[in-house]
Amino acid sequence: TTTASETAKVLENAYRAANIAFVDEWGRFAERAGVDLFEVIDAIRVRPTHNNIRQPGFGVGGYCLTKDPVFAEIAARDVLGIGDHDFPMSELAMSINRAMPVRALDLLAERAGSLQGRRIALAGISYRQDVADTRYSPSQPFVEEAERRGATVLCVDPLVSHWDEMDRAVTREFAACPDVDAVVDAPRRREIAI
Repeated sequence: TTTASETAKVLENAYRAANIAFVDEWGRFAERAGVDLFEVIDAIRVRPTHNNIRQPGFGVGGYCLTKDPVFAEIAARDVLGIGDHDFPMSELAMSINRAMPVRALDLLAERAGSLQGRRIALAGISYRQDVADTRYSPSQPFVEEAERRGATVLCVDPLVSHWDEMDRAVTREFAACPDVDAVVDAPRRREIAI
């Protein structure tokens, strides 16, 4: 049925969003405990039944993972007439995932001190590696919050020349970003170089 088909799509994306949020929770723990979570995850992946565990990252972007987890509750209420069913895990996952880019900025502030007057090169504007799609990119809240805190953000992405959602030019090479105080690698890991 169309309801089952749509349920499959929404469930798959809610499942992925929840797993990303779960690993981010463990990533924050590992940072505080001084544990290299990437090394731990590599060890876990040695077991064939556990090779699909995710790694912590910069955030969630794109249309599906940023929206689909809330569609189930809306559809239950507005389409199927099930007004008393909620999805607390999906809602919590969405909340955690929305906070991830600002958490990366907080890590940078912890290491660099005040962001006022700092120049940051942000590597990765599109939400996914090897894709030029910038819709709902986790880089957007990072840039907005960094600039609110007084930093200048230089955006670098080899696939994007103009970031439509932010109406700003994007350089394709780091050479166009001289004299930066920090480089943040957005699409892969929450890595910060100062």
